[in-house]
Amino acid sequence: MTRPTLINIYKKRNLYVIYFFLFFLICPTLFGFKSKNNHSPHSQTVPKGMKMVWSDEFNDHRLDTTKWFTHYYSTLDFYHRTNFNDFQANNLPQPAIEFTDSTLILRTNDQIPERSFWESGRKISSIQTYDWNSNRNLLDNKRGGYFEARIRRSVTPDAEMANSAFWFDSPGPDLRYYIEQGNHACGVDGIRPCGQVFEIDLCEYITTEIVMHGNVSAEGKFEHNIGHFIIPGEFNGKWTKHGMLWSAAGLKFYVDDKLVAESWNPHDIKSPNHTMNMFFGAYGKGGEVTMEVDYVRYYQWEMEEGNEIPNPGFEYQDDLFPWEGNGVVTKAFAHSGKNGVLLNEANNIYQYIYLDHSKEYQLGFMSKGPGTLKVKIENITLVNGTTKSEFTREYKLTSDYTKHSLHFFTETEYDDHMCTVKVSFINESDKETPIYLDDIEIVK
Repeated sequence: MTRPTLINIYKKRNLYVIYFFLFFLICPTLFGFKSKNNHSPHSQTVPKGMKMVWSDEFNDHRLDTTKWFTHYYSTLDFYHRTNFNDFQANNLPQPAIEFTDSTLILRTNDQIPERSFWESGRKISSIQTYDWNSNRNLLDNKRGGYFEARIRRSVTPDAEMANSAFWFDSPGPDLRYYIEQGNHACGVDGIRPCGQVFEIDLCEYITTEIVMHGNVSAEGKFEHNIGHFIIPGEFNGKWTKHGMLWSAAGLKFYVDDKLVAESWNPHDIKSPNHTMNMFFGAYGKGGEVTMEVDYVRYYQWEMEEGNEIPNPGFEYQDDLFPWEGNGVVTKAFAHSGKNGVLLNEANNIYQYIYLDHSKEYQLGFMSKGPGTLKVKIENITLVNGTTKSEFTREYKLTSDYTKHSLHFFTETEYDDHMCTVKVSFINESDKETPIYLDDIEIVK
C-alpha cells in the first residue's frame, strides 16, 4: 500500500476546499434559495438599450440617507401651509419605518404621531428625494428615463382617509413650478407651462389611480387634473409593479409589465423637462395603512461617450424605438454594427430628446442613396409641440456611405431645465429610391 505523501495531502485538501465552495455556490439554487439582492429581476418593460443608473433595493435594514429624506413635504402642503411652523423648524413628525431582509415598510397606525394633513387626525409616513426646507435634491432625474417600483399596499377595513402612493412632485422651495407661466400668485412668478404637470402619481389610494395634476387658476387655486386613469383590479395586500417611461416625447405608464395608460401626443407633451421629487407614502386615520417597497429602480438609455442621442446605430435588438416613424431596421447595408435603418420613398424617422439648453451641437450621420435626404432639427415648445426654431438641410446622396453633418443650437430654458429637441430624417427622393442611415450622433 502506497503511503500518502505531504504533497498528496495538500492536493486533497485543496480539492475539499473547492468542493466546499461549489456546494455553497450551488446549494441555494438546488434548494430554492435566492440572494436577497436577486429576488426581483429586471422588468420586461424596461425599454431596450437602457441601463440602471440609480436604485434602492432596501436590503440593509436602514434607510440610505444619501438617497432619501424623511421630513415629508409636498407642493400642496406648501400651498396650504400645512404644519408650516413645524416645517420651518424641522420638527415635522418622522415616518414609521420598518425593515425586513429585503423591503422597507412605511406604516400609519395608532402608535405613530398624529400629523394634520388638511383633515384633522390624518397621519402620514413617507420618504422623498428632495427636502423642501433645505432645498436639497438627492436624485437628478431631469433627463427622464424609466422608473419602476415593486410595492405592496395594504389597508385595514377600519382605516379612514386611507391612501398609499408612489409619485413624483415638482420641487420647491417655493411654488414657482405649481403656478402657471405668466401668472403671479402665492408670492412667486409661475414658470410651469399651462398644460404641463406639477405632479405625477403612478398609483394612488388602494385602487390604482394614475393621476397627472396640472390645472391651476391664475390666483393659485388647484382646479383639476389633466389626466386621470383608474386601473381595474384588486390591489389591497398584493405585490404590484408600477412603472413609468418619462421622455421628451411623453409619458407611458405600466402595471405588472402591461402598458395601461399614456400621454404620448406631439401636440400635447405633458412630460416635465426638469427634476422631479420622488415619494413613497402611506396615509390614514384609524386602522392601519402600509406601503411596503421591495425596490425602486431608475434607468436611462445608455449613451456612447459624447453622443447624446439614444439608439444611434439602431442596435437595440432590431427595435427602432425610441426613434419613431415608418423607417425599417435592417441588417442589409449597415455601415457598422449589425443594423442600419432603411427609409423607402417618403418614409421618415424622428426622435424627441432632451439636450442642455443654450448650447451649440453638431449632428453627424452616415448615409447612402442615391437620393435626397432631408434632415431637420427643431427646438420644440413645451406642451403644444410647436417649433421655436429649426435647422434644415437637404443632402444629395451617392451610392456609397458618406458622413454628413449639421450644426445647430438649442434655445434658452429656465435655470437648468432641459431643452426639448426633435430630430428628423425624411427620404425626399423623386422616385422609388431607398436611403440607408447609420451611426447617428449628436455632440456638443
